Amino acid sequence: MIALTRLSGYAHVAVKYGVDEALFLDSIMYWYRHNRANDMNFHDGRWWTYNSMAAFVDLFPWWSDKQLRRIIKSCKEQGALLTANYNSDGRDRTVWYSPSDELLQLYGDSQTGECICPNGQMQMPKQADASAQTGEPLPCNYIHVDNLPPIIPPQGEASPKRKRRETKSAPDWEPERFAGFWAMYPRGEKKQAAIQAWDNLRPSGEVIDTMARALKRQVASEEWQRGVGIPYASTYLNQRRWEDEVKAPAKQVAPITGGARVVTETTEVPEW
Repeated sequence: MIALTRLSGYAHVAVKYGVDEALFLDSIMYWYRHNRANDMNFHDGRWWTYNSMAAFVDLFPWWSDKQLRRIIKSCKEQGALLTANYNSDGRDRTVWYSPSDELLQLYGDSQTGECICPNGQMQMPKQADASAQTGEPLPCNYIHVDNLPPIIPPQGEASPKRKRRETKSAPDWEPERFAGFWAMYPRGEKKQAAIQAWDNLRPSGEVIDTMARALKRQVASEEWQRGVGIPYASTYLNQRRWEDEVKAPAKQVAPITGGARVVTETTEVPEW
């Protein structure tokens, strides 16, 4: 209801860019003004706000990640939104946003934070009237509903921190059988990722048996014996690498009558 009340005051923005775009842009405008008033996040002559896509999904739960990306792309392509990267860490991909001059004009705003009338004088805002529905830029006596609560909660001074995943000693799904898998697997790095992959996979007893037989062959293969092509355990599970075709190791040969030979191969399931 709050979001719709705010948006009703900016119907001309929705007419120009679309309803979803106008709702998203209103949140950007709120934080643009907040940061401008507090002289925060000023770069290259503009005030900016930032957020990760995951944080936006939390803030707008009625939109999916895909929908939000479409809305942001639409805002950029229509000239309403600017994006940049001012993160101190070059590896940080958090995107920074600033309203375009065109959007500021629709809000009766400016880069300097002043609402300037054609005669150069500033005026106090008044109630909007039917002209708000025309889609044309409104004069600076257009209302700003800044007394309503914001859509987006306050930011911190640094980029949003990702939640640290809880460390687990064993998976929730079939922990005893995972222990056997982990003991047999030739790479011991990234156990937490392997635990997460195992819980995500939730393999049945039949699948685990199939995996065990395949892993026994793979461990004995020439490549793995030389340490070549062995993925992390999490990759092995996520990509179902036990289904890979591998060259069998040297097979057991038993002599029989007449000098002929028969090749035998065990199908015993490892005990895990």
